[in-house]
Amino acid sequence: MFRRSGVFAAALALSACAPPSPPAVDPAWRADSLARFVDPFLGTHGDGNTFPGATVPWGMASPSPHTRQPMPADIAHDGRLAGAGYVDDDPQIHGFGLTHLSGAGCPDLGAPVVAAVTGRLPTVDFDRYGAARTNERAWPGYYAADLVEPGVRVEMTATARGAAFRFFARQDDMTILVDAARSLSWATKDGHVHVVSRRELEGDTLTGGFCVQPNQQRIYFVARFDRDASAAGTWKDDAPSDAQDADGVVGGWYRFPVGDGRTVALVVGLSYVSIDGARANLEAELAGHSFDELRTAAQDAWEAALGRIRVDGGSDGDRALFYSALYHALLHPSLASDVDGSHRRFGGTRAVEVDAAHPRYHVFGLWDTYRTVHPLLALAYPEVQRAMARSLVDMTIEAGAPPMWELAANEVQMMVGDPADIVLADAAKKQLLDVDDARAAWPLLQAAALDTTSAKPHRPGNASYRTLGYVPIEGEEDGKVWGSVSTTLEYALADDALVQLGAALGVAVDPALVAGASSWKALVDPATLLFRPRHADGTFADPFDADAIDGVRAQPKSGGPGFVEGSAWNYAFFAPHAVAAHAAATGGDDAYVARLQSLFDSDRFVLWNEPDIADPYLFTHFAGQAWRTAAAVRDARARFFTAAHDGIPGNDDTGALSAWYVWSALGLYPDVPDGDDYAIGTPLFDRATVTLPGGGTFVLDAPHATPAHVYVHSATLDGRAIGQRLGYADLVGGGTLHLELGDAP
Repeated sequence: MFRRSGVFAAALALSACAPPSPPAVDPAWRADSLARFVDPFLGTHGDGNTFPGATVPWGMASPSPHTRQPMPADIAHDGRLAGAGYVDDDPQIHGFGLTHLSGAGCPDLGAPVVAAVTGRLPTVDFDRYGAARTNERAWPGYYAADLVEPGVRVEMTATARGAAFRFFARQDDMTILVDAARSLSWATKDGHVHVVSRRELEGDTLTGGFCVQPNQQRIYFVARFDRDASAAGTWKDDAPSDAQDADGVVGGWYRFPVGDGRTVALVVGLSYVSIDGARANLEAELAGHSFDELRTAAQDAWEAALGRIRVDGGSDGDRALFYSALYHALLHPSLASDVDGSHRRFGGTRAVEVDAAHPRYHVFGLWDTYRTVHPLLALAYPEVQRAMARSLVDMTIEAGAPPMWELAANEVQMMVGDPADIVLADAAKKQLLDVDDARAAWPLLQAAALDTTSAKPHRPGNASYRTLGYVPIEGEEDGKVWGSVSTTLEYALADDALVQLGAALGVAVDPALVAGASSWKALVDPATLLFRPRHADGTFADPFDADAIDGVRAQPKSGGPGFVEGSAWNYAFFAPHAVAAHAAATGGDDAYVARLQSLFDSDRFVLWNEPDIADPYLFTHFAGQAWRTAAAVRDARARFFTAAHDGIPGNDDTGALSAWYVWSALGLYPDVPDGDDYAIGTPLFDRATVTLPGGGTFVLDAPHATPAHVYVHSATLDGRAIGQRLGYADLVGGGTLHLELGDAP
């Protein structure tokens, strides 16, 4: 079941000029294939910001098409931002970038760019290699399209650290371009290329400026063709020449005679470290393999990864949405180290280290992913989560503080809080963290959380937070703090996570962290029982609009005063580590449940962002109230997610929203991010089987699951009656969770 994108008017108008495509090779889907259900185009329309190109699970390389890219000045009136390089209804493709972020709210990476043209080559600007496309097809590990004006069909696949292309044209000649300057970056246009031979090009590209941050990173590449070109050279500032080297706005061009109908194959090795590293990655993963061999290997990698969770029941549409969501949840964090273990040290120093025993990962969008992605990896892909937790520990040691939002060894610090603490605490509880390594990082983790004297502390607003017990709204006035309430609530959860981590490691925990875990109490407004911004003098901010979602920053939905990308209602229940205490502080259990239910009844629950995504599951903390979770989850799944190209309700945020759907379709949810149990929700499928380490399985059995039969009447684990929640230890031990469902609470 491969997927095609929409048909474009421009492509249809020009298709008569295009040559016929070569015979297409569809994947030989097995009867039990799961990859056939994945639609890589899901999320490429609307706000999802996904990309449809080829990649492998957690791969460094992701060859994917680029459409037009608005600059920051264009966004206010244009309203569309292709953070991953592609919007499905833009009429033209402008080459194929080899590295991408999935679901991020701002663009970066996207380099280098490969393109194909025919005819004379007077210039090599962005518009020169733009082309309408038709016959787009994509499945896990593969993408192809016909470029209409040049009459070229392009296919691509990927390995962990490289990309492979196959070009077909019916013209007399075809020129393959490797653009080393134009990426998805707003901030830079800089590269270097060197023509090694008529068959090989090497170079690098500078990217950066993620969300107008100062980060910069170079991606190095070695591109190798399967035969000698008839001519080759470089270009600088759009003017091609026969020069063998070029720096700046540059690229390389290779011309091939293709009138005989032969294909041209290209493989590209990538590295964040060096050209030598890119060449070594090419030799290890791509050299000596045909395009079809590489495509099949990528497809097999996805079958293996998706096969960790098998679902039965439901419709083909249900499975398509589920496995597309699982696919997107397995893209990031992604590999950053070469085959020999070389990688950049965290902190922007550009220093290189080598650790052949442990892969280094990057793209840790932790503010989003600590809630859903990392718990999912800990359950179904624990060996991967162990390696990622190791990366976080090593980054902490390298930089002296844990990462917040890490990209290519740079801290871009896009969001708030201290989320690495939460991921590490979760990993420690699940025995996915090396205790000795974590103990080495512990003093740095604790010191960063407590630092109040540095000119630029790890936690903005920390001096006020530690002395007042909350971050006052005055901290927002000088721009040093974004969302005083949201920041306080995130710090409280991070402090609790550090207390949990310290206990797991058997180390002394500073009492200030214990106190900080309860700092949410200082912002409970007795009048509204919501969290409310507070001044440094102790008074609550007035006026107070609990539904305000704008006002802090210029961007739409950047948050009402005191809040980050949400309203007071979106954060009304954000004390996930202290649900019982929060209920006691806001009128008791009945009042808490009633107020939580009103969130859904008043249509204030949203799924376009992360702060409230656990709210449907909070009912499970109160005896007899889990039926409310069932109704809320059923309605949210159907309302916010579809199998269409705009089927993700907001930025997928490196898989965070997709992972929410995976959890919610399974019928479990990690609503306490630093806890070790799960809320039992309402399964979408009759049966789901999770393969555990060692080959055991955990089965979620819910016969006759339908949109009507969502209410859990009883739950048993291997025949033993359980309540509304399930412990991690019970789950990873294997067995069967059986749910009897009904159509009424």
